[in-house]
Amino acid sequence: MHGLAQREGAIISHTRYQKTIYNDERKNLQSPLINYGGADLFICLEPVEALRRGIFASEKTAFVLNLRTIPGIMITANLEAYPSIERISGLLYGYSDQIYFIDATELSLNEFNQNQQMNIIMLGFAIATGKLPFIKLEHYEEVINEWLRDPELNIKALKLGLQKGEKNVRQRE
Repeated sequence: MHGLAQREGAIISHTRYQKTIYNDERKNLQSPLINYGGADLFICLEPVEALRRGIFASEKTAFVLNLRTIPGIMITANLEAYPSIERISGLLYGYSDQIYFIDATELSLNEFNQNQQMNIIMLGFAIATGKLPFIKLEHYEEVINEWLRDPELNIKALKLGLQKGEKNVRQRE
């Protein structure tokens, strides 16, 4: 992770997956960082985050954005204006036509009476894009059961996000 958010600052986190380990060490992943233009998937817990990290996007990138905005200090000080969702969407279409929005914060508040499941809902929604086909749903559930508090609640949130994502992806096809 980069940034380690302090005072509501932004965090950028890269995750790379390698399906096969090669005998030739040079063919294996050597760095956790993604090359510029090399991202397959952006999961943005706040819409403007997709724009801040656009250097990693390309035509192959799918964007999954939470609609809940978190205005930065320059916006709350009225020194800048927060871009509209339409403006953000228009800029992202310059990279890719795979742009998906969900109000995961509102969904979490409505379904769980708290926003703590928003990130798990976003993960489920992102799975529906097909950008992580080699990780089975059962594997996510195993990790949730092993590492997270309230695993039943978080698995329910994951499946809710997946359901909403599948519906969203189908509507676009």
